[in-house]
Amino acid sequence: MRKKVKLGKEIKALDHMLMRNLFCQARKLGLDEITVMHGWIIDYLYQNQDRAVFQKDVEKEFSIGRSSATNILQLMEKKGYIRREPVSFDARLKRLVLLDKGLERRRIMERLAEQLDTMTWRGISDEELETFFDVIRKLKNNLKQEGREENAENAGCPGERI
Repeated sequence: MRKKVKLGKEIKALDHMLMRNLFCQARKLGLDEITVMHGWIIDYLYQNQDRAVFQKDVEKEFSIGRSSATNILQLMEKKGYIRREPVSFDARLKRLVLLDKGLERRRIMERLAEQLDTMTWRGISDEELETFFDVIRKLKNNLKQEGREENAENAGCPGERI
């Protein structure tokens, strides 16, 4: 029998604790002006340097809407983390390129993430972590499936049946 635990509340509380710790450490390293989403996007661009990455890729990877992605990427461009450059095969598309300032921030954030992971995973076995990530994948797949079913019925409004 399952306990009456509010999954969303627990995930939100854990997220809040992680972010509070992350921001505290980031301030100590002089990263006050960078947001978590900027960090994730910088890392995504770094991990995908071998291919052209476009705004639509960022939207899909982080499950964010077009206007949110536009605002985030414009700010990242203004701060000098990225540049948009045209591609030869389609004048409408602009490839996202990580600049030196973005690479520098990524190096600092990578060290910070490793420290936070080490602190957070203390006392948790590799098997427990593997189970945890398996459960996360299943939760995400369930929500994706629900979103696909809802898209067909309610023009993309997951949870309308609740």
